[in-house]
Amino acid sequence: MSGSILFLIHLIGFGIVFTVILAGWILNRRFAREKDRQIQLYVGGLMRTIGLLSPVAAVILLISGIGNIFHRYPDAMSRWYTEGWLVAKLLVFVIFLINGTIYGPRLARRRMTAAKEIAAGNPPHDAEVNFAVLNNQVTLFYVVQFVLLMGIAALSVFGTAKHVGFFG
Repeated sequence: MSGSILFLIHLIGFGIVFTVILAGWILNRRFAREKDRQIQLYVGGLMRTIGLLSPVAAVILLISGIGNIFHRYPDAMSRWYTEGWLVAKLLVFVIFLINGTIYGPRLARRRMTAAKEIAAGNPPHDAEVNFAVLNNQVTLFYVVQFVLLMGIAALSVFGTAKHVGFFG
């Protein structure tokens, strides 16, 4: 596969990840501010549906990223790690993936469980406080994911050696 096609696929994967994070953050704000519990549960279901795109985007980014590395270093694969920006980008991406696959879904499940208990009318005595704390944690999760994603983009754009892109 040509390097330009891999690069385009990589950009599409980045666009999917960005869209998932942005849509998740917008829906999260709607979820946290909604007073009607049934609408809140519906928005939570939408968030889960949109969140299912995350693993697809991560796989697209991983495969196209590995392909881009092979395209960039066709003769000596052992040289890729000498590019500091690429190593830093991979480390930030790994943190991004771990945070998004472990911490985010766990928070979302806990918050939806609390929302369902409150909607059912039999919440524990501290359910509203716990729910507010979980809302803040989910908001912080989206902020952290966005900052990590912008860090990855900055390392990609301002790295010392640019990708050959469409003209290489």
